[in-house]
Amino acid sequence: MIVAFIPIISSLIDFITGNIIDLVGGMGAIIMIVATWIAKKYLIPFLKVESRRRYAAYIAAIADEVTDELKLKYPDKSWAVYLDEAVDKIIKICNINPEVARRAASASISRR
Repeated sequence: MIVAFIPIISSLIDFITGNIIDLVGGMGAIIMIVATWIAKKYLIPFLKVESRRRYAAYIAAIADEVTDELKLKYPDKSWAVYLDEAVDKIIKICNINPEVARRAASASISRR
């Protein structure tokens, strides 16, 4: 009687292990799909924001340098006189929108 159950148990074990391996393989594909979705939803926008943040830091550093240079060049004049010149230099160096350049120059002046 026990001899009759051994092939049944053996085939049952083979069936279970084969299906578990197939199930894990299918779960691997599902895990990869979920990982791709998470990367698209969270990682890619983070990287875009980070590059914009670095670009803004570069613009701020250039604005600081330009305003410092103009402050040394015209020590006795007020900030309003050479703000337009600073904006023009920032636009020329960074090739950016005049409004962005004006905000960068104003922020640089207010930090000083």
